[in-house]
Amino acid sequence: MQKKDLKIIVPAKDCRYLVPGHPEGPHRLEATYQVLRSRYVPEAFVEPIMAEEADVLAVHSKDLFERVRREEELDGDTPGVPGVFQAALLSAGAGIQAAETVLKGTPRAFVCIRPPGHHATPERGMGFCYFNSIAIAAFAAVARGQADRVAVIDIDCHHGNGTEDCFRGRNHLLYVSLHQSPCYPGTGLSSSDQCLNFPLPPGTEAGEYREALSRGLAAVRKFRPDLVGISAGFDTYVKDPLTQFGLKNEDYRDIGKDISEGVDAPQFAFLEGGYHEDLPYLVANFLSGWTD
Repeated sequence: MQKKDLKIIVPAKDCRYLVPGHPEGPHRLEATYQVLRSRYVPEAFVEPIMAEEADVLAVHSKDLFERVRREEELDGDTPGVPGVFQAALLSAGAGIQAAETVLKGTPRAFVCIRPPGHHATPERGMGFCYFNSIAIAAFAAVARGQADRVAVIDIDCHHGNGTEDCFRGRNHLLYVSLHQSPCYPGTGLSSSDQCLNFPLPPGTEAGEYREALSRGLAAVRKFRPDLVGISAGFDTYVKDPLTQFGLKNEDYRDIGKDISEGVDAPQFAFLEGGYHEDLPYLVANFLSGWTD
């Protein structure tokens, strides 16, 4: 792939906060970067910028912002740890940067960063997530006049309750989620006009998954977005230790291609979950299909 076709936003440092034994650790990012570096030209890689406080406050409460700034524990899965505030701002800024990159003409941009974000609600950080980076990117694109309508497709195995809460009631935003149910956080069982949920049972394999994705993409096409964000979680993998889906390594290339061909709009993707050591190869396969 040539550098003009894909930008990969990945930090050289500042995302290495660590809680021993926590599944969402820096090893995920570092291993993924090493595999992607072997497959893409150096010019494809871009350093992230940091979000401004105002960008975060467009989505989240001042109380949550200050709690993350003080690096307080938000819940048992979302600990307070030195360095996490800076990492969360970089994550949010990278999402804004990726959206701007594709809106300016680069076909695709992938944010390879941590922490993830799709569980963070306007008032609460939870489930490994401090700020909702993909929602912040969507809100910023609209506020800056870069897009009128933004859709987010969430393919993480867990329902993005935070993104749904951020988007609910806003007719210029659309949220589509495919997720395991029952599973954490227990939401996403029904749909509303702008939040379409496809709960799928444990053991779901590629055929059933891609059929649901096809229906979700049809809804996105009908919405006619100016920008599409993808919450790209890879915990749908059959070997993932936290979930019970049945997708295999090669399925992620097909999923990436389905999304790329399914909606004619600028697209950026944001790394969310995925906790097996095969994560780098799942990401690489997704990017291969998505940018083909």
